[in-house]
Amino acid sequence: MFLKKLEISGFKSFAKKTTFDFFESGVFESGKNIGITAIVGPNGSGKSNIADALRWAMGEQSMKNLRGKKARDIIFAGSGSKSKLGSAQVSIFLDNKDKQISLDFDEVVITRKIFRNGESEYLINGSRTRLIDIVDILAKAGVGQRSYCIINQGMADNILNASPVERRSIIEEAAGVKGYQLKKERSQRKLKSTMRNVEQVENLLLEIEPHLRLLKRQSSKAQKGEAYRLRLKEKQHMLFGFFWKQLMSAKTEAEEIKDDFGRKMMQIQMEVDKIIEKLKEESKNTVSLQDNIDVLERDQRKLNHELYSIERKIIAEEGKIELEKERTKNIQVVDVIPVGVDTVKEHISGIKSQQDNLIKRIERIKTLSEVPELKKYACMVAQELYDLYEAVIRGKIEKKKPGKEIERQETINLKKIHQFQAALKTAKERKIEIEKSLKRTKMKINEFFEKDRSERKTSLELEDKLRRKQFELDKLKDSFNEAKIEFVRIEVKEEDLVNRINNEMKISPDRLEYKGEKIEASKLENDINRLKFQLEQIGGIDESIIEEYNETQKRHDFLRKESNDLKEAMKKLKKVIHEMDDQIKDKFEGAYSFINKEFSKYFKIIFNGGKARIEKIEIKALARQTKEENNDDIAEELGENENPETQIGIDIIAEPPGKKITNLGMLSGGERALTSLALLFAIISHNPPPFALLDEVEAALDEANSKRFGKILTELSNRTQFVLITHNRQTMREAAVLYGVTMGDDGVSELLSIRLDQVDEKGDINDKNN
Repeated sequence: MFLKKLEISGFKSFAKKTTFDFFESGVFESGKNIGITAIVGPNGSGKSNIADALRWAMGEQSMKNLRGKKARDIIFAGSGSKSKLGSAQVSIFLDNKDKQISLDFDEVVITRKIFRNGESEYLINGSRTRLIDIVDILAKAGVGQRSYCIINQGMADNILNASPVERRSIIEEAAGVKGYQLKKERSQRKLKSTMRNVEQVENLLLEIEPHLRLLKRQSSKAQKGEAYRLRLKEKQHMLFGFFWKQLMSAKTEAEEIKDDFGRKMMQIQMEVDKIIEKLKEESKNTVSLQDNIDVLERDQRKLNHELYSIERKIIAEEGKIELEKERTKNIQVVDVIPVGVDTVKEHISGIKSQQDNLIKRIERIKTLSEVPELKKYACMVAQELYDLYEAVIRGKIEKKKPGKEIERQETINLKKIHQFQAALKTAKERKIEIEKSLKRTKMKINEFFEKDRSERKTSLELEDKLRRKQFELDKLKDSFNEAKIEFVRIEVKEEDLVNRINNEMKISPDRLEYKGEKIEASKLENDINRLKFQLEQIGGIDESIIEEYNETQKRHDFLRKESNDLKEAMKKLKKVIHEMDDQIKDKFEGAYSFINKEFSKYFKIIFNGGKARIEKIEIKALARQTKEENNDDIAEELGENENPETQIGIDIIAEPPGKKITNLGMLSGGERALTSLALLFAIISHNPPPFALLDEVEAALDEANSKRFGKILTELSNRTQFVLITHNRQTMREAAVLYGVTMGDDGVSELLSIRLDQVDEKGDINDKNN
């Protein structure tokens, strides 16, 4: 498994979507280790935000570890030229072809989103999931939150500053014993709970056993009277069963008589209801007939009124037709226009225009041949002036209409005549229809009058039949009431018998065991009284004693079985705890030895000599606190309480070449950084994570130590993919891919990248792929 790609959008200074491609094709290419990627850039450009983004996407919940106070602090807050964003998103692309993550995908994409309102989402390959699921699958893949796959600035030095007990936890984490410790702690909690349960069960058994012995004695005495009770019960079943059968037989017979009268009464009642219904229908029909007659008479009046209107319309249409024909004959051929001031002005204006035109033509004359034409035009102007004079004298102007105007007027008049003729035809047709409807209406009125006389006769016959049926129904009601009273008497006897059975036998009658044999009731009653007397002689015994004894015995047996099962479970839990202890011890010892050896190795490489090791030491602790933390009762059961006031810690001893160091506080800042790196590399080499991000961990190293640092990185990169945030030139030389991060005036981090195998000896970039 390895980290293929990291996408950041809206996270801190990465406002734009930014993609880091860490793997492109295989592990080695052109002699350069593609497992090392370097990210460089000036201070404040946002390089460390990349480590924060990766840590956050892997499930980090502490804002302190992400260098913030509130969740919204990790969302781009805006700048002078760019507004703030409403959400942030980080996606991790992991190659899972080796199925190190237990998901059936060759590529696993883990995405985390957060919005300014505080809501967040977790996705795996686009499907929503829970934070605990992401943390679980990453922990199983060796890149959990507490693993050393992300090391921020100052985190390496924390190993030296940690207490011996905390260092032991770091070694245990590297040894991979966390799962065993969790299983041991769960088993210890279960063992403690089981011990409490065993104690409670044993206390219950001690409490139950004396009471069980008392119940056993009382139950033995109660069993002596059981035979009498069984015989009494048998006799009571026979006697009460006989009485119940006789009563049920009488009740059935009375019920049948009552139901028979009820059926007859119901039948007569149905006939009465039918007659009443018919009378109602006849009454409705009579009312309906009268209503129909009224409706028909109203329709008749409406038709007469409509007929009168139609006749008037016919006369009016005929008059319109005659009037239009007369107008057609008297169409005028000449229009007469009265002469007024406006008319005179209009004609004078026209004559003046012609006069002006004549003057202009005279002025432009050039030859005598044009004179006749001008004379003719002058005569026309004079004639128009004379015609105007004559019109003013007469007071009117006669103007002959054009032939087309006369034809248009005749066409309009003929069209109106045709319209009036069509309306006249429609009115006449409607008149015929109304006359027919009036005839039909008169016939229906006569029919309804005849039907009304017939139905009045039928109503009188139905009323006579109703009186006869009503008398018969009253007689049946009297008989039904008598049968009902007899049935109630039997029900009262039944209730008394039920109460007696319930009082003496505590059962319902349907549970009586009677086979129908003949009996002597008086003899059975004597036997029952004798058995009751014998039971009284034995004494009053609580019938629930036997039941209570049986229940108590069952509870005692159950608790005994539970006690045995719990003790067996304790044995199994103790065995599991011992096994976990052995596993933890073996894993821890193996990791301790390996890390100690590798620590010495890397220390010598980094310092070019010297000695370094880790040692186990005993640390005193408060006895009471230790007992509470280690569950003293459980430890005593397991034989682990030999020395509860001490615990094991890890001490670090480092001696650079030529120096005698008694404690870590005597190391210089650079020596502390180198020592922490040596221990860090030893831990990583024991349980190599698939990938690791180191944020300026070599910032304090000089050039020589940087070379040694790069040598160790190259060695470890065969099993771990490294992403380095650095300013160190030597570290950059070890990288196969180099990313540069810069920040513009808008406060947004931007990215540029280069593959170092694309750089030639002169420093020019040759992009072979493109």
